[in-house]
Amino acid sequence: MRRTCVLINNTGLGGAERRLGRLFARMADGNADTLLVINTSLWKKLLAAEIVSGREQRIWRLAEPLGRMAEWAGLRQGAPAFWLRKLDYLLFACLLLVRYALAPRCLFHLVLGGAYVVLPLMLLRPDHRIIMSVTNRNLAGLVGVPWALPVFRFALARCGLIDALSEGVRTDLVWRGLSDQKITVSPGSVVDLDHYQPDPKKEPWVVFAGRLIEEKNPLLFLEAVPTILQAVPDSRCFLLGEGPLRPLVERALDRLHLRGLVETGFHTDLAPVLSKARLFVSLQRLDNYPSQSLLEAMACGTATVATDVGLTWQLVDETTGIRIKPDPEQIAQAVISLLKAPERCDRFGQAARRRVAERHSEGRYRAYLEELYRRLDGSGS
Repeated sequence: MRRTCVLINNTGLGGAERRLGRLFARMADGNADTLLVINTSLWKKLLAAEIVSGREQRIWRLAEPLGRMAEWAGLRQGAPAFWLRKLDYLLFACLLLVRYALAPRCLFHLVLGGAYVVLPLMLLRPDHRIIMSVTNRNLAGLVGVPWALPVFRFALARCGLIDALSEGVRTDLVWRGLSDQKITVSPGSVVDLDHYQPDPKKEPWVVFAGRLIEEKNPLLFLEAVPTILQAVPDSRCFLLGEGPLRPLVERALDRLHLRGLVETGFHTDLAPVLSKARLFVSLQRLDNYPSQSLLEAMACGTATVATDVGLTWQLVDETTGIRIKPDPEQIAQAVISLLKAPERCDRFGQAARRRVAERHSEGRYRAYLEELYRRLDGSGS
C-alpha cells in the first residue's frame, strides 16, 4: 500500500517538526512508495536548520499563496494574518481531494495540521487507512485555538490508529474520550546523533531552549539566572526560542537587569550552541519527557537540570542530571553545583548521550512505525 506522510504547520519550527520532518523526508527519499506532503514555509525552515538537505526525492511542497499575501501586506501577527494563513489549509485540503479522492487505497500518516487538511478526504474515502501522531499531552495547547479542538478530536476519532508520543499523551487522549484500544505509545523521540554531537571542549554555558509559552516556563529560568551569574561569573546563559511570551521575557530581562547578560533569540539550528554547552535546563510544567530539545541537548553531551514532573525521570536521573522543584532558588543551586564540578557535569553528559543513543535511535523509532503501518494495512506488507 502506498504511504503518504502529511506534515503541515505554518506557525513555527518545534520539536515535532524537526524530528518528523527529517524522518519523513528520509522515508520518502528511500522508498518509492512513500510521499511526504509538507507546506513550503515549513520545508524552508527545515532547510535553513539543515534538518533536510533539499535533495530528497518524493517531496510534495504545497504552495501557500495566501500566507505569502499576508507577508506581502506586512501582516505577521493578529487575526487577519492568522486567517489568511489558515485559508491555505483549505487549499491544501482541496489539492489532496483532487489527488486521492479516486486513487487506490492509501495509508496516511498525519501530524499537526495534517489532521485538518486530510479530514475532508477521510469523510469522502473512509477506506483510506489513517494514523495520526499526537506530540503534546496538552491537546488543547497543541491545537491552540478553542474552536479547532473539536475538529481535531473528530479527526482523531476517525483514525485507525493514534501514535501517542508518551504515556502522558495517551492519558490525555483517553480522558478526552478517545478509544484506548487504538492508541499506541511510541518509544519516545528520535535524534540525529551525527548532527548533535558534543564538542571536545565544553564551555560553562547554561542553555534554555524551547517555545516561549507558559508550559515551558522561560520566565522561571530567568528568575534563576542572577544567582547563577553571581556565583559563577564566567558562566554564560542562553534563552533561545520564540513564542507569545516574548514581550514578558523582554520585560523580565529589564526587571532583573539581565539585558546583555543573557543571549536570546531563535536559532534555526541549536547544535552549535548545545555541542559546547555544559548544562541544559528544562522546566516544563507537565512533563519534560520526551522533549525534543532536551534529547538533542543530551545527545550533545550536556548535563540536565529539569523539573521533577511526569516521566522526566526516564531521561533525567542520578546519572544524567538533577531534578528539582519549579523554584528559582533550587534551579540556581542545582546549576551552580554542576558548573562548579565540571568533571561531574561531563560524566552526566557522557551518560546522557549514551542514553539517547540506546533508546532514541532512528532505527528503533522507524521499526516502531513500520509495525504500526503493518497493523493498519492489515496485509502484513
